[in-house]
Amino acid sequence: MKKTIIILNSFFAAAFVFGESMDKMFKDGALRFDYTPAEIMLLEKQASERFEKNIAAVLSVPKEQRTFENTLLAFERAYTDYWYVPKALSLLTYFHKDEDVREAAAKLESKGSQFKASILARKDIYGALKEFSSLNPKLGNEEERLLAFWLAKFKRAGAELEGEAAKVYADLTSSKMENITKYNVNLMQNTDSLELTREELDGMSDVYINRLNKTKDGKYIVTLKYPDYNPFMANAKNAEARKALQIKFANRGGLENVGLLETVLAQRSITSRLLGYKDHPQYVLEDRMAKDEKTLKKFLSGIEKNLRPIGKKELKEYKALKDKEAGYKTDGFYLWDAPYYTNLYKKLYYNVDHEKIKEYFMTDTVIKGMFEIFGGLFGLVFERVDLPVWHEDVLVYKIKDAKTGAHISNFYMDLYPRDGKYTHAACWSFIDGFLLENGQYQTPSVVIASNLNPPGNGIPSLLTHSEVETLFHEFGHVLQMSLTHPKYASLGGDNITWDYIETHSQLLENWAWNKDTLKKISKHYKTGESLPNEMIDSLIKSKHAGVALPMLRQNFQGQLDYKYHKSNKHVDTTGVYEKLIKQIYLIPMTEGTYPQANFAHIMSLTDPYDVGYYVYAWSLVIADDIFSEFEKQGLDNKELGLKLRKYIYTPGLTEEPNEMVEKFLGRPYNNKAFLKNFGVK
Repeated sequence: MKKTIIILNSFFAAAFVFGESMDKMFKDGALRFDYTPAEIMLLEKQASERFEKNIAAVLSVPKEQRTFENTLLAFERAYTDYWYVPKALSLLTYFHKDEDVREAAAKLESKGSQFKASILARKDIYGALKEFSSLNPKLGNEEERLLAFWLAKFKRAGAELEGEAAKVYADLTSSKMENITKYNVNLMQNTDSLELTREELDGMSDVYINRLNKTKDGKYIVTLKYPDYNPFMANAKNAEARKALQIKFANRGGLENVGLLETVLAQRSITSRLLGYKDHPQYVLEDRMAKDEKTLKKFLSGIEKNLRPIGKKELKEYKALKDKEAGYKTDGFYLWDAPYYTNLYKKLYYNVDHEKIKEYFMTDTVIKGMFEIFGGLFGLVFERVDLPVWHEDVLVYKIKDAKTGAHISNFYMDLYPRDGKYTHAACWSFIDGFLLENGQYQTPSVVIASNLNPPGNGIPSLLTHSEVETLFHEFGHVLQMSLTHPKYASLGGDNITWDYIETHSQLLENWAWNKDTLKKISKHYKTGESLPNEMIDSLIKSKHAGVALPMLRQNFQGQLDYKYHKSNKHVDTTGVYEKLIKQIYLIPMTEGTYPQANFAHIMSLTDPYDVGYYVYAWSLVIADDIFSEFEKQGLDNKELGLKLRKYIYTPGLTEEPNEMVEKFLGRPYNNKAFLKNFGVK
């Protein structure tokens, strides 16, 4: 295949072998973000045109002359050369500061996903790969897995459909992507808030109140962004104010998003059946660790059954606390009560005050300590660098091997909320690592986008302990995406078996409950003192307090996701939500709300969480078993840390998850540690 080779020497310590449009995404070798909306669409157009030229060379090879190099590798390179343009630029939808750029990037995300779908629907490309496969080539492990990966991708994307079925599938896929994009844009454009008097903020700390914006008539504005919402729901004494904010939060996205979700559910059902599956869950689970619906249902129902008695006990204790605070028997327990009384319970019975603890977790100190802890464990160093960014708040680091100094990845951190930004915490890969045509290795670029408490009014950014856990969680994704080291882009980065993907992130959360860790990452923003021993001891003792209800809530969302996608008829998403939340989470849905309008996990173009929300619990079982080895051998055991890096964080899709875990543990994983953590004997 003939193509232009462009080599860029840079911070990436690697050369790029890409086309002209990919070249324009870099300045002095570093990713750039100063795009105009028109330029974003032009770059995709150039990339798609170049793909057609590159793929023509693949298709021109006679069957008997097909080799790994001129067919499978040539296709992999052509696809990578195209896909990295929309993959990287579409992420600007979620955090670029310029609204016009965000809108253009959102259009690009949809267009790129549609072009990707059109590639996978092409019978000529699929035929070329099958011709190569029919020659029974002798391939190495990664090459065999790459071939299997692409053959399955094409088959599962409709490449074997004919005639009207193929047209219907393509039309539905295109429409589905547009609907998903619109759903997420609606969420990001939400700017609703609640205006409250100073009296209605009773229970909130001065630090919290002093950073709130005010209306012209002196009322305080509490937004629906997490740094406002979560502390308010956990600490505000005014139940009516909590209820009002919870209703606004639950209705983000509006009724339009309810309609978009229900349309997408129907579209997924039809496309799955067109491919020969009985329903969408059967289609999704085929290439997951769970494999089938029977296994998934058993897994989810098992957690519900084991944790329901514990959850009922927790709920009874919280309700008693509510009655005690009110001075009479109250009429019920609601979603706006749960965070408040969970927090109050820990304050009263474990002496844990998260607002006081927060004063010790300055974001800069937490990040510095996090780098030291996991750098030592994984054999890494983190070096602050000055590279182009999309907003002045963004920090950039090089991740390097501590022993060799090799540059492993570039890591961006966009930590604070702003209008138009993605409203959750997430980790994405701009560029994945793979072996370039000239023998050098492409350096990955990875980003954490979150919504932590911003600095303001002379007070630095302060994190709750829960936010520390979240930061460690997302950092686990960063390390996995950075450390995977396959030859081929399709086998690394954020390409990973989906019910295994949260293992790396949830594993690192455990370090946030370790005494040495808490000392290292804490420093009071006024006194400079680390978190006192008595506060650490109380916090650690509370780790397993009230854990059943949050897991039941997660289990509810996993079962909700499955139920939504199981039906081949129209789904009343509000009705199903209302029924399941009371049955599983034990707390009723708030009347007049439609929280499925912001169930963004299952409405994603980049992350396949449809019939996939269960992966958090599935991965947690694996993560808890892996962590049990650190509990035995020490959380700072460098030998075990390097073993973790080698067997769990590096392979990507070059090995099966069960094989990776068994190599690390020396045995198949089990759920003993997981159940123990929830008090199940």
